[in-house]
Amino acid sequence: MSKEKDILIRIYVVYIIIVLFGAGILVKLFHVQFADGSALKSEANDLIYDMRTIEAPKGNIYASDEQKLALAISVPRYNIAIDPFCINQLLWDEQIDSLSIELSALFPEKNAEEWKTKLATKRRDSVQYVLIKNKVNYTDLQRVKQFPILRKGKYKGGLIVVPVNERVLPYKQLAKRTIGYVRVSEEDSNFVGLEGAYKDELQGRDGRMLMKKIAGNQWKPVQDEFSVDPINGHDVYTTIDINIQDVAESALRKQLELQQAARGCAVLMEVETGHIKAIANLERAGDSNYYEMYNMAVGRRSEPGSTFKLASLMVALDDEKVKITDSVRASGRYTYFKGTKYESVLRDSRREGYGKITIQRAFEVSSNVISQVIDDKYKKEAQSFIDGLKKIGLDKKLGVEISGERNPYIKEADQTDFSGITLPWMAIGYELEQTPLQTLTFYNAVANNGKMVKPQFVKEIRDGDRVVKKFGTQILNERICKPETLEDVQLMLKGVVENGTARNIRTRGFDIAGKTGTVQLIDDNGEYSDKHQASFCGYFPADAPKYSCIVLIQGPSKDIYGSVVSGSVFKEIADKVYSSTIEINQNRNRIASNSVRSPRSKYGAKSELMEVLKTLNVPVMDDANESDWVVTTSESEQVKIENRKVRAGTIPNVVGMGLIDALNLLENKGLHVRIVGSGTVRKQSISGGSPLVEGTTITIQLS
Repeated sequence: MSKEKDILIRIYVVYIIIVLFGAGILVKLFHVQFADGSALKSEANDLIYDMRTIEAPKGNIYASDEQKLALAISVPRYNIAIDPFCINQLLWDEQIDSLSIELSALFPEKNAEEWKTKLATKRRDSVQYVLIKNKVNYTDLQRVKQFPILRKGKYKGGLIVVPVNERVLPYKQLAKRTIGYVRVSEEDSNFVGLEGAYKDELQGRDGRMLMKKIAGNQWKPVQDEFSVDPINGHDVYTTIDINIQDVAESALRKQLELQQAARGCAVLMEVETGHIKAIANLERAGDSNYYEMYNMAVGRRSEPGSTFKLASLMVALDDEKVKITDSVRASGRYTYFKGTKYESVLRDSRREGYGKITIQRAFEVSSNVISQVIDDKYKKEAQSFIDGLKKIGLDKKLGVEISGERNPYIKEADQTDFSGITLPWMAIGYELEQTPLQTLTFYNAVANNGKMVKPQFVKEIRDGDRVVKKFGTQILNERICKPETLEDVQLMLKGVVENGTARNIRTRGFDIAGKTGTVQLIDDNGEYSDKHQASFCGYFPADAPKYSCIVLIQGPSKDIYGSVVSGSVFKEIADKVYSSTIEINQNRNRIASNSVRSPRSKYGAKSELMEVLKTLNVPVMDDANESDWVVTTSESEQVKIENRKVRAGTIPNVVGMGLIDALNLLENKGLHVRIVGSGTVRKQSISGGSPLVEGTTITIQLS
C-alpha cells in the first residue's frame, strides 16, 4: 500500500470518529432537552429560587380595654451578619483591622483581636454567613452600616441584615408570668401564660415570598403571583388593671422582704364577672431578690388551712347539722383517739381556749373546735361531708386558659389513707389541697350571692378596632348553697374582721369580709416542718361586694399568722382599689356623662391619623400643612390637627405620641431609646428642641 493511501485511510478513520462523536453529542443534547429537560430545569430552579417564609408580627397583649396599655409588644429588631467570603482581598487587607476595632466598641463581648480572628477564620473556611449580633435596634444598625468594609453594602461589603421582631414587656416584671412566653425547640416546647394560651391568635399568619439567589450568597425578593403577604397577629385585651397590678405587686414584695419569706402571691378578682384585675407571683431567687418565676396562684397546690373552715361550716349549715348560734366548748385542746397509738391533738392559738362560745364566734376567732363539730356530725357518714364539698364544686379544676392549673385534692372516704383523724383535719384545711386561685373562686362565689364564676384573664381578641372574639362570664355553679346558709357565712366572714382574728385590717369608709389562715408546710420528706403558710381571703365592700382578693405567703420568718402577714397586704390593696377605682371612677363616669366630645387621639404621623379619622367619619380641622407629624385636639364636634415640626439637628418632641411613632422618630434620628411603661408618651428625659447628638440614650416614659 502506498504511503498516500495509508494517510488517506487514517484521515477517514479520524473523520468517522469525529462524526460519530458529534452525533453522540447531538443525541445527548436532544435527550437532555426533551427527555430530562423538565427534571433538570426543576432542579436548577430549586438551586436558584426558594420560597422563603416572611414572619408575621405578633399581636400585642394589652391591659384592660379601658386603659389600652401594652403589657407585651413586638418591636422591630435586626439580626446582623457578614459574608467575609465575598469581600475582595484588597478591601479586606486594608480595612479588616478598622472593622474589628469598630465591632469591639459597639459589641464589647469580643475585643478587636478576637473579632479579627473570628472573621479571618470564617473567611479562610469559605463560610458565607457569620453572625455578628442578634436583635440589634435601629440606631445600632445604622452605626454598623457605616463601619469599614460593611459600608460597601451587601454585595461588596458582605453585610447581611435580617429584620426580626422582638417581644418586649414594657412593664418588665409586672405580671410577667401571667403574660408568659412561647419557646419552641427540637427538645421541648413551652407555652406559658397568656402568650402560650393564645399563641395561635397572637401569631398571625406568616407570609411567603419567592427569593432568587444572587452573587455573594444573597437572596433577592422576586415578585410573583405565588407570594403571600404576612398577616399581623390579633391583639389580646386582658382584664388586668395595670395600676392595681402595680399596687398588688408592690405591697406583696414589701411584705415578702419584711418577712424574708420564700414566696407569695396576691390575686384580685372582680366579683360579678370573675375578671382578674391583678395577679402577682413573687419568689425569692438565689440573689435574695424576688422575681416572677412561677405562677403560684394558678399552679401551686397546698393545704389551705383555716380559710377552708368556711367550706366545712357551709356544708354543715346546708345539711342543717348545725346553726351558727349553736354553743360549743372551745377548750383550746381537741384530742382524737386519746390514749391510743393513733392519738392526735389539735390546739387553738390561744392555748387556754375560749370557753363556751357560739359556732359563729368560733369561726371569728378561728378556733379549731370546728374540727370537733364536723367530726361529731359526720363521723359515721364522712362521705356525706365530702359530697357536700363536691356539691360546692371544690373538687374540680377551674379550667382557666393559662396552662399549669393543678387539680384540687380532696380524699374520698373509701381511700386507704382516709383514717379516723382525716375528717377533723380536713375540716380545718389539712389533708386536702387547693391552689390559691381555687380558694379565691370559692370566696368570690360567697360574695357573688352564691354564684360561682370562672376566673377570667382575657376579655376580647381584636384585629385593630374590630372585635374578633368576646369572652363573657362563665358560670361554674349557679348556687353553691342555700340562701339562708349564704346569709350565715357572709355574716361570719364580716365578723372575722369586725370582732375576730382580722381586726387589725379594719378600714375607714368601707367594710371587709374574709378569713385568716395559718398552716404548717410539708417538707420534701412529707413531714410537717417548722415553716408556715399565712393567708387571708375575702372581699370588699362587705355589704355590696365589688372585689374579692387572696393573699398567700409561704415561709415567713418573723410572723406566721394570716392576719399580720397576709392581711396587711390585703388591706393595702383594698385601700388603694377602693379609693381609686370605686370613688374616682364614679366621679369620672359622672363627669363623662355630662359631656360629649370627639374621640381623643394620640399625636403622630399625619397620614396615618387622617386615614383613621376618615375611616371613623370623624370631622377634621386640618391646620397642619408644614409637617408630616402633628398634634391633635378633641373639640366638641371635630378633631383639630396642627403642625409638630421636627427640626434637623435637634431632639424631637414625642410627648403625646404612641410608642411606635415615638420609636420610629427617635431611632431615625440616631438615638438609643429606653422605654418605661406603655401607652402614650408622657415624658422624655431630653427635652424636645435640645441639640441632637447621635448615639445618645433617651428615656421615654409612657402611661
